[in-house]
Amino acid sequence: MQAARPAPARGASALCQLKSGARASDRWDVERSQLGEYAGPVPDAVTIWPLEGGYGLDATFQGASGYDRAAEHERLLQQSGTKYSFRQELAGGWTLRFGPLSAAEVSRALQQFVV
Repeated sequence: MQAARPAPARGASALCQLKSGARASDRWDVERSQLGEYAGPVPDAVTIWPLEGGYGLDATFQGASGYDRAAEHERLLQQSGTKYSFRQELAGGWTLRFGPLSAAEVSRALQQFVV
């Protein structure tokens, strides 16, 4: 009898796992089946920019449900100890900011936020 496979991490929790546990050599070996079908609340905008030593990534949530959707990801980030900032934007949006991230971490985050 084969042991049950754990459910794949999704959304912010997948980024947490990558930041906390994966070796650099493992980061390129992401199979589509590991990503899952549900990414968690999908952000309304994702922004990536170069930083010294990597990249920055913002996931911005807008509208009446924006805070609730961002807070769902924030809860997972707090549980994992992942470094991020949570900010309210002037236009009423809520942004989770990450960085610096490696190119592989940006790729994994995009796959999880945009699936």
